[in-house]
Amino acid sequence: MKPQRQYRWVVLALALSCLALVPWPALAQSDHLIISRLGLSQAQGTTFLTMILSRPAQPAIQPVVDPQTPQLIIDFPQARVFDVPLVQAGDEQLVKQVRTMAIPGGDGVRIVAELVPGRPYTFWRSSRTAPRGGYQFVLGIRPDAAAGPAPQPPSETARVAPPRTAAPALAPSPPPARTYEPEPTPSPRPSPEPQVAERSRTAEYDYRRPTAGTMAEIANLMPTAGPVLEFLERQGWTAQRDSAGRKGSPGSQRFILSNGSHPELSIAAEHVPTKAGSNPGINIIAVYTDKLADPDADKYRQMVRWDLATIKKHFEDIGDYYDDDLKPLRIRLRERTKAVFLREFDFLQQFLAAAVPQKPELAAQIKKHLDEKVNKRLEGAQYTESASPLVIFDMTDFYTLRVYFLGR
Repeated sequence: MKPQRQYRWVVLALALSCLALVPWPALAQSDHLIISRLGLSQAQGTTFLTMILSRPAQPAIQPVVDPQTPQLIIDFPQARVFDVPLVQAGDEQLVKQVRTMAIPGGDGVRIVAELVPGRPYTFWRSSRTAPRGGYQFVLGIRPDAAAGPAPQPPSETARVAPPRTAAPALAPSPPPARTYEPEPTPSPRPSPEPQVAERSRTAEYDYRRPTAGTMAEIANLMPTAGPVLEFLERQGWTAQRDSAGRKGSPGSQRFILSNGSHPELSIAAEHVPTKAGSNPGINIIAVYTDKLADPDADKYRQMVRWDLATIKKHFEDIGDYYDDDLKPLRIRLRERTKAVFLREFDFLQQFLAAAVPQKPELAAQIKKHLDEKVNKRLEGAQYTESASPLVIFDMTDFYTLRVYFLGR
């Protein structure tokens, strides 16, 4: 392929990548919060309850301790549902079924996850912007092996909560208000109990956010990346500010993370603000193989920095620069940086589990591409492994894995 055509394909690929980051307008405008989708899935022992919301919202989550009918109650005040079934089957591992109803005596939607008795559990929450507009809220429930054979109500964790007498109130309840019904007159609803709000905060993620140094500075810029930043800090990664930042993006901030236990890897954490202050910025955490110590890698790093005048000193035609020298280097780099990712796959698997806990299948998808034979007719390949959040596996030159965190 001629260099001019290569440039056109590169520009087209970049344009399509940018389009994937642009949220589409919401389907409906309403003063109420709209829950437009509710789904239950199970992967590798963790149950995921996923909700699509019309705007950001953090519900009150209340565990109900009952030996016979344990439950997780999720309340969205002043909310409506659209095309959400009243009852959904569970996974029969941790959740028997999921029911949707109106909040008794209040204005809003209550979602009740009826749990399997006698199985201790922990739970966490995660939320982020959906790729086509709206907001994605995920509640993860997983077995708690440390709790023993029966639920034990601890005092300061999100594993179970003190008993409450709300279970009888779940008996025949009115269905939740839907977007196509007349708007009811809102009734005053008492503010949540302080202990419920505190439990929601402690149960938000199963991690301790970095609180000091450069890692804490990064966490303040990209709060939704808190779990993966905590993981990296715990693994011994240290961060330094990259003063160069992203050229052409005023206000962007970039940090480089390194770890002596992973000498061939580097991690970049980058915050790119949007021009409109009201819109959330784009945060990227990427794992690079660019620290590979290799003669071909050193030669490639040098050649890609050449300007046109330097290229003409070494080659009569710019096509020879691409076809005779740069392309063979890229093929060899793909083989060697692929080997780096294979050696570091245990770390990559843990990184993905912390960065995208709601999609445990991502590591297997990456491994499948790593096991494929390098196609020498192509100079590289790029795969979109996930759309929400956006995860891109770049197999061109130095292998790179990027995770995009949108919003705050």
